[in-house]
Amino acid sequence: MARSLNDQTYYNLRRDIMTLALMPGEPVSAAKIAERYDVSRTPAREALVKLETEALVDIYPQVGSEISMINEDRAKQEWFVRRTLEMGVIDGLFKNVTNKDIEKMREYCHKMELVAGRMNNPDMTFEYLRCDNEFHKIAYVVAGQKLAAELVDNSMAHYNRIRLLIDMENTNKDRTLATHEKLIKSIEIKDKETYREILGKHIGYFEQDIEDLKARKPEMFKH
Repeated sequence: MARSLNDQTYYNLRRDIMTLALMPGEPVSAAKIAERYDVSRTPAREALVKLETEALVDIYPQVGSEISMINEDRAKQEWFVRRTLEMGVIDGLFKNVTNKDIEKMREYCHKMELVAGRMNNPDMTFEYLRCDNEFHKIAYVVAGQKLAAELVDNSMAHYNRIRLLIDMENTNKDRTLATHEKLIKSIEIKDKETYREILGKHIGYFEQDIEDLKARKPEMFKH
């Protein structure tokens, strides 16, 4: 189904923020967005307002707007929510999972592998993140926790920017892809405790990764 012009403008702007085509702290305006995506100012303004609710744009009335800096405190809170919820659906996942669900997980892994080497392209970078998120979303849906899945979908802006920055480096992409394969294998052999251990470690990498990222790219973080 084709996106409306408003939705497409929002999608394009969100993609460019998440993939750093638009950098943290960079000034933006409805006029600039309209010109960038060849749309009128109405969808441009609506995209800005919607992305402000996701904490990806800061709007200062009578002053202007800018791409939000990465907020470490918020990112850590988002990470806590994701970790708590995803670890919490493990029992439901193992109770309800089917071969069809496992095949969907494999499909998303395959798609991630296909685009992993093309992440100099913003569309491919955003597709990598989408497939990663959809891979993990399966666990929530299978466990019957769709509200939790929606919460993670809509509340992870700063955390996801950090995840994407981290995985844009080859070593971390390889780590992510290898871990996903291990998670699938654990489900196939019905080894819940190994799955729990692997997932906890996978999500837990964030604590060290954010410190490494701050040391290398301090200009992207809110001070």
